Amino acid sequence: MELIQFFPERLRRDWLNVGLDSSSVKEIRIRVGKRVRVLAEREIGLPFVYGEGELEDIFRYLCHDSVYAYDEERKQGYLAVEGGHRIGITGELVKTNDGYLVKYIRYMNIRIAHEKKGIAASVVKYLYDADSRGQPFNTLIISPPGIGKTTLLRDIIRIVSNGECGFCGCSVGVIDERGELAGAYRGSATLDCGERTDVITGGDKTHGISILVRTFSSRVIAIDEIGKESDAAAIIHAGVSGCAVLATAHGGSLEDVMQNAQLAEIIRLKLFHRLLILSADEKYVRYFEIFDREGVRICGRSLLQELVS
Repeated sequence: MELIQFFPERLRRDWLNVGLDSSSVKEIRIRVGKRVRVLAEREIGLPFVYGEGELEDIFRYLCHDSVYAYDEERKQGYLAVEGGHRIGITGELVKTNDGYLVKYIRYMNIRIAHEKKGIAASVVKYLYDADSRGQPFNTLIISPPGIGKTTLLRDIIRIVSNGECGFCGCSVGVIDERGELAGAYRGSATLDCGERTDVITGGDKTHGISILVRTFSSRVIAIDEIGKESDAAAIIHAGVSGCAVLATAHGGSLEDVMQNAQLAEIIRLKLFHRLLILSADEKYVRYFEIFDREGVRICGRSLLQELVS
């Protein structure tokens, strides 16, 4: 993956000249009239500034010059592009019949999706019953934004689907609403979620779970970023149907998550047998700890493997 893929031809020389290692870049922040800033192992201010015209050009380029075809994405404040990358956009909003739409884009955050195979190898041994290795426990991964919970979930899906690390391999259904988890683009996964995995893009969790349960017989259902009022009902539906659920949620700790009424209800109902807390230190070294559904710690703070294939 090269960073220049996000920019039209006339802007690419800037990126070629700075010579950044794309494998370490996590975010590119673009603000009208301000220096472009990149978050890698540390934040870097680049020696160039983009104006209104450049941001409009970048957006048009990412939309393949079909801006109006992406109105639904503009209403949600982001654009998903091939490879699982997510482009946050904001600026002046205008009212529409069903919400708001970003009319003038003045701020942009390009979040780079990285595929790290093997990163979950140190985690998955805590996520299955020794008597049923084909299907993991219901597991909720909790972390602040940008720490890597989606990357970790993707690798767990791959391991379970392929039958690695003690799992026998089983069918997994992925509900990829924002196109980040499977890197879904035009309905097809572009990131490796395993050989027994089916992906649904768009729609919502409840509808997606219904499709996977009724027509794909998924033994495991994976969902990114729960927290809405309807999510508990969707997860219960999956559980009643005999599916294991793998999911993520925003939060820095169990206490933090309990401030969200919907997530607090899900935890009180003990829908998840494993609660995995992901964190990072000031050098971006990542750690995890795991609790059971009673809140008992079963794995203390441990280093997350950083393997890439």
